[in-house]
Amino acid sequence: MKKVIAISVSSILLVGAILVYLNFNRLISEALIKSFNSGIASEVYELKFQDLSVNPFTGTIRVYHVTLLPREKPLREYPYINSSLRLKTERIILRNVEILTLLRLKQLKLKIISLTKPDVELMLRGTRHILFPFKDSTFVTNPDSTTKTKVFDSFHLNALHLIEAAVHITNNDKQRDFKINNFTIQLNNLLISSQPGEYSSSFDRVLLTVGRLTGSLKKDAIQTVEFKAFNLGLDSLQLKLTLDTVIHSFHDFTLGLHKLDVQTADSLYHLTTDAFNVSYRDQSIRLKKIGFIPNVSHAVLQRNQEFEHVNFSGTVQKLTFNRVNFDSMIYSKSIFIDEIILDTALVSIFKDKRKPLNMNRFPSYLGQTIKKIPLSVRINHVKARHVRLENTERKPNNALAKVYISHAAVDVKNITNLSVNSTLTIDANARLMNKVPFKTKLTFYYSKNQFDFEGSLGKFDLVDLTPLVQAYTPATIKKGIADGISFSGTALERGASGTMKFLYHDLDVDLELKDRARWISSVIAFAANTVLDSSNPGSSDLPPRVVQFEIQRDMNRGFVNVVIKSLLSGLKETMIMSKENRKAYKKAKKNQARKK
Repeated sequence: MKKVIAISVSSILLVGAILVYLNFNRLISEALIKSFNSGIASEVYELKFQDLSVNPFTGTIRVYHVTLLPREKPLREYPYINSSLRLKTERIILRNVEILTLLRLKQLKLKIISLTKPDVELMLRGTRHILFPFKDSTFVTNPDSTTKTKVFDSFHLNALHLIEAAVHITNNDKQRDFKINNFTIQLNNLLISSQPGEYSSSFDRVLLTVGRLTGSLKKDAIQTVEFKAFNLGLDSLQLKLTLDTVIHSFHDFTLGLHKLDVQTADSLYHLTTDAFNVSYRDQSIRLKKIGFIPNVSHAVLQRNQEFEHVNFSGTVQKLTFNRVNFDSMIYSKSIFIDEIILDTALVSIFKDKRKPLNMNRFPSYLGQTIKKIPLSVRINHVKARHVRLENTERKPNNALAKVYISHAAVDVKNITNLSVNSTLTIDANARLMNKVPFKTKLTFYYSKNQFDFEGSLGKFDLVDLTPLVQAYTPATIKKGIADGISFSGTALERGASGTMKFLYHDLDVDLELKDRARWISSVIAFAANTVLDSSNPGSSDLPPRVVQFEIQRDMNRGFVNVVIKSLLSGLKETMIMSKENRKAYKKAKKNQARKK
């Protein structure tokens, strides 16, 4: 009998406990819904869930099968809301919840929220994306509730964890679509406050990671974008959001991503990089293994080009930006960088000379090009090391002419549009055709469309320059040794002039007289009926020929063409001197004879 009574009492207590638990869960469920519905967001969004469990001793609430969706018909119209959010998740965990406050006042106060593997959809419209209503100066009665709908004054969390979310972002106006896998956010010490027409929030620390992102951009210069292993860290972030303004500040941030692959809108090129890292505190940006590679052949790239057009491609092993002023970049859209270092690069250039020049295009020199940049720019120093340049041109006769520059080291100083009276300088040394050492310095003026140039080439076999000479002249060097070349000059808007000292011996050049008409018509024409001097100086008792050269600029080409034409004109003047240079040389010989 005692056993029966004990079992009966135990059963009653168990049933009672179950009923109390179920009723307690129901009360918690109702309190959560009422807490949400008392906020102004409930006039636009609807919160639903199927079940929950409560641990009153730890203040932990687990909510299952949760959805947050836009209402089919908002309880109040907010015309400025142009975007929407949809969230579905199997489970939300609320930790350190003040259970009694939730039950008595229908106010949710807690310390930690965790969402695991939610599905999030963002539909964005307009230039500024407004998802939620702003607080105004009045309370608004919710017709479906006995309570008043209002905005919280402040909300605080010790931590918010969004773990391995799947996010889909659609922007119909700009026709952009992004899909993100394994999207994780950890926010520490989150504080959100509300004032009429304004939200403000702050975080001690934000950690954001993305497993993979793929995107389609139909209206942009980029067609598709993809990257893996993205991470973003922010310290002491503060935000202020109004209808038309976002104000933010932070103490530090880091950013990194891997395996970036960007396809251009025309599907002709793709940009890749293995690693991209940014550090606000270190003032640095670092990239590794960058590629800008065509997806198609040169013939396809040139197919739709009406005029002569240059195609660029290449790879860079390492690119570093040091002492970057991120504040000026973020807040005033200005680019202030102390140093850029480029290490180990291959640059390929292709041009089809069978196409006509665009006679309506008049390139400026570098100084004026930089001055036209709409943003404020100051880059103090650019250093490039271990650079190889391959220049390929398809000639009018369909033959390919190739010029190689290797082992190049380049120093560029003072890239700016803020100092009109200063100059931009480029110092370079490299090897032409992988064999001929040369140095050059270019000085560009910001105040006028002009630059100065100077350079030198060491001793080399002139036959090694045959591909370069044939790329620009109808001549072939059969033999000869260059003992040294030095030149300098000034390029004005419509032409260039300067001085060259070209020392050589045992020269034998085939002028290819069958091309005489084309040769004579060019700016750098040799006099085909003139005998070339095979040496400079002609003998040990004669002075070397130092010549003046002058060219007319092709106004539809840039500064590189001016330098090349000046160099070839100086070589021509040394071997076959013009009347003026012959007079100057006769005078030099007389002066030397007098000294003897």
